[in-house]
Amino acid sequence: MVLALYALVGLQSQALLASHAWSVEVVNLVWARRNNKACTKREERESECAHVLTKEDPMNEMQDVVRAINLTKCYPKKVKPAVNELTFGVRPGECFGLLGVNGAGKTTTFNMLTTTIHPTSGTILIGDCNITEKSGLSSYNLIGYCPQFDALLPHLTGFETLQLFARIHGYPERVIPTLADRLIDRMSLRPHAYKPVHTYSGGNLRKLSTAVATVGNPHVLLLDEPTSGMDPGAKRCLWKVIKSLQKEGCSVVLTTHSMEECEALCNRLAIMMDGQFQCFGTVAHLKQRFGEGYILEVDLGVDEPNPQKFFPSSDAITLTDAVGKKCNFEAHGEVCLSKIFKKLLALRSAGKITTFAVRQVSLDSVFVNFVRSYENERGDGDYDEDLSSVGPDRMEAF
Repeated sequence: MVLALYALVGLQSQALLASHAWSVEVVNLVWARRNNKACTKREERESECAHVLTKEDPMNEMQDVVRAINLTKCYPKKVKPAVNELTFGVRPGECFGLLGVNGAGKTTTFNMLTTTIHPTSGTILIGDCNITEKSGLSSYNLIGYCPQFDALLPHLTGFETLQLFARIHGYPERVIPTLADRLIDRMSLRPHAYKPVHTYSGGNLRKLSTAVATVGNPHVLLLDEPTSGMDPGAKRCLWKVIKSLQKEGCSVVLTTHSMEECEALCNRLAIMMDGQFQCFGTVAHLKQRFGEGYILEVDLGVDEPNPQKFFPSSDAITLTDAVGKKCNFEAHGEVCLSKIFKKLLALRSAGKITTFAVRQVSLDSVFVNFVRSYENERGDGDYDEDLSSVGPDRMEAF
């Protein structure tokens, strides 16, 4: 009787997951409706975004695993659409992330892709199936979904949980124990395999949820903050699993608050504002296009209340942070690296600094710089947030 009840709850859980299944892709076109108030710089950026996408191989559209075409969602009593004619796709074996501040339209896009809400207009395709129509629901067997919450049965063990979902997927009984064992080992859950799920730590729950998402050997894996609650070692273990799935041809769509995770996993990223893609490309492209020079990390050799005086304004190097004798500077624009090193070596020889490091701007900085620039150009105050305070804890990746 108890097993029958668990099976019923499991089926209901799977139905819930299926109803929230979503997918993301980046097709070769992103149309951005030009705002009449937009300045020339913003128009150039939007034009560049479209150019980057349209110059890609036109055959990629035929190869995309998931496609969203002219996806639009309008809410009653709202002047602007929450999502505005969004077109994108994800290729086989690709990991794609979508970034944006709160209110950019990511959640609405997510809800449409999971069929939680229906688009006002537009189409979502998984393979050749249109999931905006009832006939497309059969495509969900191609999708693995790890939700932000852990939809697990607390009194089953991890091993029993994987066996349950394997049966739901229709695997032959003789292969189910082997499959569950393989997934347990892949996620490094062997020490906890036979413990009840309710005893798992937050990180192990995320591992098990990710393992459940991969039970059906999906073509598309949808991960909503998969590493939340994990320690650094566990994160890297899961990153390794995700990369191995990509090598096997599985497409991954990632949402995370960790920009480090985006840099480690994502082949392409898009930043979404006002319901549209405003910039798009690889991590390297976004850093080159929107990053501002380099970050200098310096340990002072003397007590100096004003470390900025070490770098005259002509050097375009400004102090961004100082705690004790540890200082961070930002080198703006087209500053020559050789000049930076020459200046730092001279300061060290003079005993004014003891150690230094020079690195490229982080994805965190790129995101904050882009959002601040976008808001300054628009200048219409649509967001109530103080964007100067936007940090990793307030970023979202879809």
